Amino acid sequence: MPPVPSCGQCGKPAPFHQGGVPLCVDHYYKVQCALTMQMRITAIGYNLAAAQMDDVTGYISPTPRMQVPDMPRAPITYNNINVDNSVVGAINTGEAQKIDVNLTVLEQAGSRQAHDALSNFTQTVIDNQELDTAKKNEVLELVRAITDQSVAKAEDRKPSVIKALCTQVTSIAGAVGAVATAWQHAEPIVKSLFGLQ
Repeated sequence: MPPVPSCGQCGKPAPFHQGGVPLCVDHYYKVQCALTMQMRITAIGYNLAAAQMDDVTGYISPTPRMQVPDMPRAPITYNNINVDNSVVGAINTGEAQKIDVNLTVLEQAGSRQAHDALSNFTQTVIDNQELDTAKKNEVLELVRAITDQSVAKAEDRKPSVIKALCTQVTSIAGAVGAVATAWQHAEPIVKSLFGLQ
């Protein structure tokens, strides 16, 4: 079996070729994104020309239009938590991304202990196999709400909301071993961050 060539851009293994150049998965994806964007521009231009032609000629039946391909989605980059492809369909990645952004802000604000506790708890929830999808997403929504409060200005934080969020997390997390342990560690740190007992 011949060896896999190296990517012409970065030197990683290159299972793909584009224009005779070997490419790794990442660089092949980027090329395909660029080609898709070119196709979008072409299709939009064609559809505009077809519409103008129809207006000028007083068409009986409209000129067929090209389908404009969707914009390629950029891969989500997480800095504080790891979202493996195997769980992407099982969790709300939008919530995970918002949590990740808030955790970065929290760390930059100097709240390293709260950052670490909430990062660890979030990762435990994402990785846990005992929580069903609905419960997992419910906990992630609660964590996102807690992290939203953590990055708000001090005068905009709502202690009663934070207490209620913590209570809800406790009621769900308490039934699952690893998640309960992670929350028992995180909860006092979170409450301390907000000046709660």
